Amino acid sequence: MTIGDNFEERKIKFGEIDSFNNENFNTLGQSVTQRCKSYVFALKNDNRRQIRIIDTPGFGDTRGLDQDERNMEHTLQYINNLTHLNAICFLLKPNASRLNIFFRTCLIQLFSLLGPTARNNIIFCFTNARSTFYTPGNTAPLLKTMLASSSMNDISFKKENTFCFDSESFRYLVALKNEFPFTNEEKHEYEMSWSTSVKESNRLIDYINKELTVYHIDKGWQSIKHAQFEISYMIRPILETIRNTLRNMILFKMNSSYISIELCPKPIVHPIAVCFSCKRHIIYISQFWITLDVTHEFQNKCYICSCPPNYHIPIDYILEYKSTSNPSIYRLNETNDMLNRMYFASAEFSHFLIHDACSTKDDQFMLGLIQMIRTEKNICAEKQSSQMNRQLITELEKVQHEYEQRMREVASNQNRKTLAMIYEQMKIIRNYSGIHEQMLAIEEGQKEIMKQHEIIL
Repeated sequence: MTIGDNFEERKIKFGEIDSFNNENFNTLGQSVTQRCKSYVFALKNDNRRQIRIIDTPGFGDTRGLDQDERNMEHTLQYINNLTHLNAICFLLKPNASRLNIFFRTCLIQLFSLLGPTARNNIIFCFTNARSTFYTPGNTAPLLKTMLASSSMNDISFKKENTFCFDSESFRYLVALKNEFPFTNEEKHEYEMSWSTSVKESNRLIDYINKELTVYHIDKGWQSIKHAQFEISYMIRPILETIRNTLRNMILFKMNSSYISIELCPKPIVHPIAVCFSCKRHIIYISQFWITLDVTHEFQNKCYICSCPPNYHIPIDYILEYKSTSNPSIYRLNETNDMLNRMYFASAEFSHFLIHDACSTKDDQFMLGLIQMIRTEKNICAEKQSSQMNRQLITELEKVQHEYEQRMREVASNQNRKTLAMIYEQMKIIRNYSGIHEQMLAIEEGQKEIMKQHEIIL
């Protein structure tokens, strides 16, 4: 703020620094909020009900459209973990000369995940609105034109779902707490601004509470975006299940039918990654050398090592292993059938991600498989007694060949899979033993991370 006739600058701060590095106030133009964070309030006069306000990264980030895309992808992944939404609030500034180019893309991507009925839950909130007498100002005709031109004119933009505030009265209170001087006239203006914004806030809560129908996310709505997220989470569980099944088949053929290796997935409690440059710990289980996940805290950069970010692979859960002495229940024919179904499903999922969801140009399953083979070769280079791992490499290379063949079949098939068929395939593969437990660990970890980014007030 400035003070005196010479406009001397004085910096005023309020609150503690976010322990999760979630807010960036220092770089002008970048989204302040770096990750989704929720704030839970008890509703006034109704102690039994609460309202959760989820603060998301904004759009129009000065780091460019790629950063906007990453922010939006993170927001959609967060929404994907919710059961319902009561309202979707877009914060805009009044009297804008033009709408941000990404705003339209943001709406399109939002409805690529949510069903069309979610449009009934859209709300428009205008900040810094005292200068336009608490109206949308020149932004209103721009917004109407954009909605009409995007075939979204069924999204309501009326007084009832539009709310105008000004946060200057909050800044005034913070400045007052820091003994910043104000005239009586200024105090009166800020008090009026506070009263108006409080009325609009109450009207907003009443509108959501009384007028809107809850939009349920988990009611079976199928979308390309939702399928994209689910398949992306399944890539590692599928690949790890294939590798461990091959380990156990090798043990079975070596007459070690009373020994098998069991996958033990553990949920994570904060975003982590595996660094493929740093040395990883190798353990010996049931005649196999296995590389363990050495996790690094990672969020845009690594907080453990100085290796470049592209040397890190984010992971959704930690994988541990144990040797079991239960009699093997392997029936080779059934196991081979299950592996073949996973190869074919993986090829279909990869084709879907590249050509339908358009979420990647790379075959994520193939990249993961190549990395697995590389890891096993590194083990063999380091450990002399690694005959079982050498057999595993041979089997994984056969898998690579099988997978490439399946990809060619899927690409040449003229009868494209419908979205419903992709969902049915996801359901079947997800329920396989090994994959199911890993998916549960992913979901539990996501819930835990969401809790850590939640403040109850």
